[in-house]
Amino acid sequence: MIQTFEQVIGGQTMQFCASIAEGGGPPRVIISQAESAKSLVIVEVGGIIGAIKAEVEAPDSFVADAVRHAQQEALIERALETGTVQTTKL
Repeated sequence: MIQTFEQVIGGQTMQFCASIAEGGGPPRVIISQAESAKSLVIVEVGGIIGAIKAEVEAPDSFVADAVRHAQQEALIERALETGTVQTTKL
């Protein structure tokens, strides 16, 4: 599942995509610029209750929650400014 979204950063509208990462480990969403495969933000689910919730709720809801969290914490901006992937827990 891939969700695209726009965000204004530094007065410029930019396009991003968020997707659920496949593989082992805790459920997580990876956010990157739409025109690049470079990861900017990784939002992991924290705790057992969070992991259960991520498994039970609809994938689009899980991705939307992760994007909202990354935006509220200004993690996308920080990743672009520093060039470092930002990691957080949902």
